[in-house]
Amino acid sequence: MENKNKSFNSFQNCSQEMQAIMGCMSISAMCARKCFEEGQKKTAILCAECAEVCTLAAKFCSCQSEFSPQLMDLCAEVCHKCASECQKIQAKHCQECAQACHMCAEVCSGAQSVC
Repeated sequence: MENKNKSFNSFQNCSQEMQAIMGCMSISAMCARKCFEEGQKKTAILCAECAEVCTLAAKFCSCQSEFSPQLMDLCAEVCHKCASECQKIQAKHCQECAQACHMCAEVCSGAQSVC
């Protein structure tokens, strides 16, 4: 019974991580589109890259790839950079993106033990 609980707890943790990663992916993709429309090309590119890295991180984490730890580190790094850039812009979508990126970066920084 203890093994089943351990597996279930790992699944719950990974599910929480996946929610943060997928949320960041979705919000940063939306932010990229809106920033592009507003002429914020540099930020739009960074947000689009963030969304792509989050997508790949979610895929690698879900299949427990041996490369997950390296990808989680990259995801955290890109999310930190995206959050830092979006925080500088007062638009609501950028502020939401910064918040999602901070959360995702935090989750990805400690994801090696679960993914």
